[in-house]
Amino acid sequence: MVSRNTACWKKQVTQTGQASASIAISFLVVAPLVLSTALAPAQADDTHNHSDETGFYVGLDGLEVFPTGTYAGLENPNYNRLTLLFAHRNEDTPESSHFHGIGAYSYLGSLDNLTINSTNTNNRIPESYSEQAPLTLLPGTEFYTGRLISTPTDKEYSNLTIEPIASLKTSKELDNQYLFNSSNGRWQSSLEGANIGLQLASISSGLNIGDSAGVDIVKSVGDIYTIGSGDNFSFTPTFWTDAAAPLGTYSASFKLVDLGTDNHRIPFKESGTFNFDFEVKAVPESSTVLGLGIVGLLALSLSRLQKLTRSSLN
Repeated sequence: MVSRNTACWKKQVTQTGQASASIAISFLVVAPLVLSTALAPAQADDTHNHSDETGFYVGLDGLEVFPTGTYAGLENPNYNRLTLLFAHRNEDTPESSHFHGIGAYSYLGSLDNLTINSTNTNNRIPESYSEQAPLTLLPGTEFYTGRLISTPTDKEYSNLTIEPIASLKTSKELDNQYLFNSSNGRWQSSLEGANIGLQLASISSGLNIGDSAGVDIVKSVGDIYTIGSGDNFSFTPTFWTDAAAPLGTYSASFKLVDLGTDNHRIPFKESGTFNFDFEVKAVPESSTVLGLGIVGLLALSLSRLQKLTRSSLN
């Protein structure tokens, strides 16, 4: 009987040892996953990935008179002006895809006391009504190593590429066709002959704007950088701060201007003023997150081992 119990006990110990080894191996396999998870960027709340689609366009407002609304019948103060547009695409119902004018010229006041405002209430990116937080500046690479930069993510508004409306004209995507033809063709006018400049109107201390090579493009209020000409261009500004920049919100405001005056051409009118908002956030140290993950895995492993040992001894 003693011999049998001893053999049984040895078998249980052997099984427990094998289980411990299995748990240890599992821990070694899972630990790197904790690290990769800790270093992965946070995912957006929605499932649509906005990182690879152009959201911003330069259009020319072709609406002369407001047909409806409070100011129906009045001339549109934004008519024939360059306008920054943001595209709201809807893949499920592409016919509902549309543009929002960002910072377009608008009216203020009652009909008997009108003033023209060089912006509108929808003049911020991310758009205020969306209640989305400012775009997070993330660690840069290559030319932007040691800096925090604007980066396309799955968050709406994060892809800052700017193109002319005409870039949508030949697109085979149904939502892009609806965008191009939206508002009864209001934004379809050609930009041929125009040289589109991005003029800095204001900027937070510590925030900078560069190009793809890491060269700052505008440094002082009033500076203008040509982003492209006519109906065929693509430009992506990079907003950046030093990696050690204080936490908080950083903003820059701009307007679009037409610098094309060749052959006595009359430039398009400048756009209203629009703003881009960014934030520098505290990011947990990867070592801290990894440590918490390891502690959790150890606790889970020990708990499983204790349960297995108690089961073996019963």
